Amino acid sequence: MAIRVALVDDHPLMLKIVHQELGRELDLDILWDCQESGEMIARIVRQPPDVLVLDLSFAGQAFEPVAAVQDLRARFPQMGVLILTANDDPLWIEELLRAGARGYVIKSENISLKLAEAVRTVAQGRTFLSPTAAVGLSAAHQRHTLTARERAILRLASQGSSNTEIAETLGITNGTVRNHISNIYAKLGVDTREAAIRAAQTLRELPKPGASLRHELRTPLHTLLGLARLLDAKWERSGQLLASDRELLHQIVLEAERLDGLIDELT
Repeated sequence: MAIRVALVDDHPLMLKIVHQELGRELDLDILWDCQESGEMIARIVRQPPDVLVLDLSFAGQAFEPVAAVQDLRARFPQMGVLILTANDDPLWIEELLRAGARGYVIKSENISLKLAEAVRTVAQGRTFLSPTAAVGLSAAHQRHTLTARERAILRLASQGSSNTEIAETLGITNGTVRNHISNIYAKLGVDTREAAIRAAQTLRELPKPGASLRHELRTPLHTLLGLARLLDAKWERSGQLLASDRELLHQIVLEAERLDGLIDELT
């Protein structure tokens, strides 16, 4: 029986790459994909997969990945969660595995060689780490001052979310958010949100400054790598490229222009 797979990623080209990579595997069946994190639960309820392949970042959407993975594992214990992301910060790797993710694959690595194997491993209830993720995890272990919920609240705060938005994202009350923030201030010896974020980053309780920007730059870069590797794999298999591959070449140009625009915004 084929392993049922679902894909959640806000980048349509990355979804296309993953579809093509996994679609060649006879023992894998892609049930559905979506680009909106808010649609994910409803889609899982309608068509539950054996493995959910999940990105960490959804542009313009309130999303806290650690809390989301914890919720997914509680609500759908038979489903394995495989993280596929451009983010290689060791803190994310450790936090998400603690939350219940069974696998972590970095998009910059050759997913042609890793992704199908990762899906099969996670479906068997075992843990899969791509090489970069394994190295990151080995460097991540530390004792935390803040609780997992406090770190989740600060991660959302560092993205500019208000108390109300944090409460809605995590499914808790405004009062609970305020209580957690008071505890955070006391533990870190600060009295403002900005100071708490800086202190947590210094202590490596939060990803280092600029992590979100690096992720935004890496996403089109990794998409370019994925598209180029797809074309290279086709050439290796058949010694030729088809007319339909011109669309992939066009997408490479578009992603290169997008990356160039993001870099321009930094200057």
